[in-house]
Amino acid sequence: MPITVPGERSLTGADNAVPAFMFDMLSAWGFRAVTLAFRTGVLAALADEELTAEQVAGKTDLDPRGTAFLLDCLDCLGYLSRVGDRYAATDTTKELLPMITMGIPYFEKIVFTDWANLEGRLRGDLTLPFGPDQPRTPRWLAKEWRVFQDGMVALTNMNIDEVLERVPVPDPSGHLLDLGGGYGLYSIALCRRHPQLRATIFEIPEMQRLADRAIAENDMTDRIDFRAGDFFTDDLGSTSMALLFNVIHSKSHVQNRELVARTAAALRPGGLLVILDQFPAPELGPIGRAFGAMMALSMFNSVGQQTYPLDEVHDWLTDAGLVDVEFQAVRSAPGNGLFLARKPGR
Repeated sequence: MPITVPGERSLTGADNAVPAFMFDMLSAWGFRAVTLAFRTGVLAALADEELTAEQVAGKTDLDPRGTAFLLDCLDCLGYLSRVGDRYAATDTTKELLPMITMGIPYFEKIVFTDWANLEGRLRGDLTLPFGPDQPRTPRWLAKEWRVFQDGMVALTNMNIDEVLERVPVPDPSGHLLDLGGGYGLYSIALCRRHPQLRATIFEIPEMQRLADRAIAENDMTDRIDFRAGDFFTDDLGSTSMALLFNVIHSKSHVQNRELVARTAAALRPGGLLVILDQFPAPELGPIGRAFGAMMALSMFNSVGQQTYPLDEVHDWLTDAGLVDVEFQAVRSAPGNGLFLARKPGR
């Protein structure tokens, strides 16, 4: 978003207060406009050709006058470029289209739909229909599992190349346990990189059909299997490597400590546990820290949970007997970071 404001973004100083507030308002408006343009096909219509507002409206069955206003907003935001009366997608937009389009309903849900209830949650007028330490997927989330997992795919597309470069595989002919792995995109990518590696995606039953299809489409049925269950109560077996990707922010302090301990116990000597999540940490830079903080408020609102400080996650890992604990920022997806921790060898 190339819109700039005078001075620093910080609210400190009388000269910056009004521009900073208006910047936030523009950001909210801008995100709404951008997600709408993805969802209605406006950006897709312009991916391969320059069109007028009237032509875009005809392709998308939208009001021509309103479409022209939307296109001008997208031009201001840098998603489109305008020459005369014609518009074209920028290189950034062309890169984003295949990466995040399927996740747009999820992004809209967490920002617009879910946060419509935030004041009620903060005031205590709205309560959750489950306890914060209840180790189950909330019923509402199970019903919307496809929207949620499509959002996870979009987030995965943002960072998977960097994650693959940063995550070592301790035993390339061993076994990978992907807890809460969704479609299994990380498992599929790791198995593709390591032809002898096998993997198990451990997820709730509602995810099996979608995961099985992704596994089959990637010709991995002989190396990746799906296991439906509850990783708080079911036996996790034995594995040389385990992933907890985008899991801990949906669980409580108590649950996460237990989950890390159970996962560490399932690791073979020398095995590796990798956590990928969002963190409200200064180490991730101002944008990353802001994303982690916003994510904490979002998780409080939707499932009563939060993102966690780095030192607390570090303690879970060391208390579980893991060593060589290392944290790495994921720069391709601000707010994301990796914890790597090893189980001592014999």
